[in-house]
Amino acid sequence: MSIRKFTLTNSKGTTWSFNGRSTIKSFMQNPEGLGFSSSLNVIRYGEKANLDSQSFDLPRVKAEIVFWDVKNANRYKTYNDFLAFIMNTPLVLTYQLPLSTPADYKLDCYVLNISKSETGSNDCINCDVEFQGLSFWQGAQVLQTGSSSSYTINNKGDCPVGFEIAITGSMENPYFTLVQDGEMYGECKFDDATAFGDVFVNSKDGEHNVILKQGGSALANPLAYQDLSISNGAIYVTFLKLARGESTLTIGMDSGSIGGVTISHTPIYRSI
Repeated sequence: MSIRKFTLTNSKGTTWSFNGRSTIKSFMQNPEGLGFSSSLNVIRYGEKANLDSQSFDLPRVKAEIVFWDVKNANRYKTYNDFLAFIMNTPLVLTYQLPLSTPADYKLDCYVLNISKSETGSNDCINCDVEFQGLSFWQGAQVLQTGSSSSYTINNKGDCPVGFEIAITGSMENPYFTLVQDGEMYGECKFDDATAFGDVFVNSKDGEHNVILKQGGSALANPLAYQDLSISNGAIYVTFLKLARGESTLTIGMDSGSIGGVTISHTPIYRSI
């Protein structure tokens, strides 16, 4: 029988398995909070309302952890070892669905609270635990490499997501665009009289970063080279996000050539 599988990794890189088959005798069951909750802002028009905005809450996952062993002293030792383990924060909760799935889901989190029972008739210590997410659920990283000017990127998550792009070569006024269903929804461009040798942009939430190189050396204040002008009705914005579904990313420049391209993103899920 296939079951849900949970593991927890602390800031030291140590992993605690809740699958009951390792030397650590513990199991996590009855998970709650794997869906999503949100808040709506609406504009009232008499007896009718229109949606103004929707804000999604970060996940809060509840579950029950069972510690067991033939010896009572061992059960309490395992529980105390777990308490010491979760003090090394932040934590990453990994969740693998039953049957075959393309990837595990990971959640950056802290333990919000844990309650402990005495040993029951089943010779187990049962603990209710609650994890507070610091992010939404993340899938496996998607990596694409090549040397062409056009790439199809499929964001399989359920919300827009930032990404990393690294371009090498010799590029005068390089730019890249994002198009979905024939409509351009994002464009990033850098301008300078001297060609760039390397362009790196990270638009992931909390990680915004730009590195530009000329002659092998990184430029100081790379954001000063952004083109924030308006062209063809589109505003150039450096830190773009991939829309849900398939997008086409196209790289262009006034003159020069592309040596290599690396694009990576991590799908984000509000519910799993």
